[in-house]
Amino acid sequence: MNAKYISIVIIFLMLFLNPALYSQDDEVFVSLSGGASIPLGEYAADDFSVESSGFARVGGNFNIYFGYRFNEFLSIAGLLDGCVNRYDYVEVQDWFTENFAESLPGTSWVVESKNWGLGGLLVGPVGSIPIVTNRFFFDVRLLGGFLYTYSPAIYVTGVESGEPDKILNIEQGSAISWAVDAGAGFRYNRSRNQYFTLLADYLYSHPSFSNIGINTEEFSFERDNAYSQVVSTINISIGIGYIIN
Repeated sequence: MNAKYISIVIIFLMLFLNPALYSQDDEVFVSLSGGASIPLGEYAADDFSVESSGFARVGGNFNIYFGYRFNEFLSIAGLLDGCVNRYDYVEVQDWFTENFAESLPGTSWVVESKNWGLGGLLVGPVGSIPIVTNRFFFDVRLLGGFLYTYSPAIYVTGVESGEPDKILNIEQGSAISWAVDAGAGFRYNRSRNQYFTLLADYLYSHPSFSNIGINTEEFSFERDNAYSQVVSTINISIGIGYIIN
């Protein structure tokens, strides 16, 4: 992530987490949480002939959630969000074995890869419904912002006895795009200054990658070096938070 976006994040955090900016009757909160990141749709699709098939599998998410609570019903918040989704290289290996079974019957395929990486900053309103007064709440949030996406590097090698290796290397790419996050879950206030959360979020973004490095040797497989990718996940997380004023 370049210096411009790092500066935006630092300024935003300073504004939100400075208690001197708010009255003593309201609350500034911050929490840490983590859990599972479950890919959906094109992001999880497994057709290697389509560039937008992500082959993404269940991974992890970690986030820092912070904001200002006007009252028990309404807040404004920011989410520093990060996800890693495993790239299913085994499924890619099976795809090559199946699709080249007739044209290259004596070739064994070996695939190596890195993973998908997502990170961004999103902000927006949060609504809270008290279930048990001052203790147990149902929270709903709708956030928007930007997401930085790393696509996986993929290395495919076809090995056949007595023949040169068939090689397809696709290098890692990166892109910044707008993103939206819609989430809901439960918040339990253990004490005046500490609480726990259980949340589920739907994250959506549509980055466009360009100038992806592609290298082929002894192999005529064609791959576009520019494509767009729908990224959508369900992120389920548990966390602990603190009131800091």
